[in-house]
Amino acid sequence: MIFVDTDIFIPIYLNLADFNVLIIGGGKVGTKRAISFAEHGAKVTVISLSFSDELLKNQDKINLLNENANELSEELLSRFDIIVTATNDKVLNSKLCSKAKQLRKLCNNPTNPEESNFIVPIYYTDNKLSIAVTTFGKSSLSSKYVLELIRENILSNNAIYNLIEAMGDVKDLLKDEIKDPSKRFTYYSKIFNDEIFRNYVNEGKIEQAINRAKVIINE
Repeated sequence: MIFVDTDIFIPIYLNLADFNVLIIGGGKVGTKRAISFAEHGAKVTVISLSFSDELLKNQDKINLLNENANELSEELLSRFDIIVTATNDKVLNSKLCSKAKQLRKLCNNPTNPEESNFIVPIYYTDNKLSIAVTTFGKSSLSSKYVLELIRENILSNNAIYNLIEAMGDVKDLLKDEIKDPSKRFTYYSKIFNDEIFRNYVNEGKIEQAINRAKVIINE
C-alpha cells in the first residue's frame, strides 16, 4: 500500500509562467503532464527515446529532446525548476527524482508519489474558483469521483457563486472604507455571517446584499 506522510504537504497554487519544466518520459503519463504544464504557461521540455503522437503534434509549444533518460547529467537537470520522472522504469524514476531533489528542484514521481516533493492533484477550475483533490497517489479515480461529487452536489448551487461574487464586492468596499486590515477582517467576517446579507445572496440579489453590507459597516 502507498504510504505518504500527508502532514508534510501544503496545498499551493503556482503561476507557472516562464517556469522551466522537464518531463522525463514521452508516454501516456509524460504526455498528460507535459500538455497540462504547457497549457498553464510553463516552458516544457520532454526527454525520451520515443514520443506519443500527441506530443509530436504539439512540438510548437513543447520542446522534444531525443535522449536516453539513463544518461541525464546533473548539469542538465539543474537547468529546470520542476521535474517529472515519468518513464516506465520505476528504479530510474526514483533515481532521477532523488537527484532532482538533491539539486533543490520540485520533483513529481508518478510511479512512487511517496518520493515526490510535490503532487499534481485532480482539479476543476472556472473563472471564479478552483478545487483540487488528491488521495496522495492511492487512487486518481477516487479523486475524480470526489471532485465530481463536489461539482454535482455543491457547485451546482448558484448560491455558491452568488456568495463568491458578493464577498468579492464586499472586499473591495471594505478596502475603500476601512484602512486598518484587522478592522476590515472583523467587518468581513461579520458581513459574511449576517443572516440578512446571506438571504439576499441566496436569492441572487447582489445589489441588496451590498447595500446590507454598507449598513453593517456604518452601524
